[in-house]
Amino acid sequence: MKKNKPYLLKNCILVITFGIFLITSCGPSEYPKISLDKLDPKLKSTGNKVAKDIITSMNHKDGVRFLKEKDYITPLVHGRIMRGMEMYNESFQMASVAIGNVEKISLFQVVDKGVIKTMRYKLKTDDKSLKFIELKIDVNVNYKLADFYLYLTSHDGFLKRENVFPKAAK
Repeated sequence: MKKNKPYLLKNCILVITFGIFLITSCGPSEYPKISLDKLDPKLKSTGNKVAKDIITSMNHKDGVRFLKEKDYITPLVHGRIMRGMEMYNESFQMASVAIGNVEKISLFQVVDKGVIKTMRYKLKTDDKSLKFIELKIDVNVNYKLADFYLYLTSHDGFLKRENVFPKAAK
């Protein structure tokens, strides 16, 4: 019986590895996109408000504190901001300087990830050194902000869709 234990252990590990492979490989390779004309009006309204508030907070005297006090912030985002207040304030100030004045915010894509809807906004600014500026927000089923990112792409190729906000610890 003792000779069979290594054999059983190898088979068990093999079955577990195969099971994990199947579970991870059978997920969606790409999430479905929601047509902008079929978008839930409440989701669109919430997303637009959140996007504008994030832009406002980058130039606001209270910085990220302005955003932290909003009623649509999830406890996870609130906690991240509280733990990294200085880091967020610095990144918001640097982002504000990097992108300049925002002239227009336009929603260009919504991705349905189930519980989370990812809303992608193109920002048009007065800064001509940046090729593309994207504000991406994740909104949960309760219309609360679950995460946010600011991606920059420069004309010279130095920045290629680089997130300038602190990354979430997941």
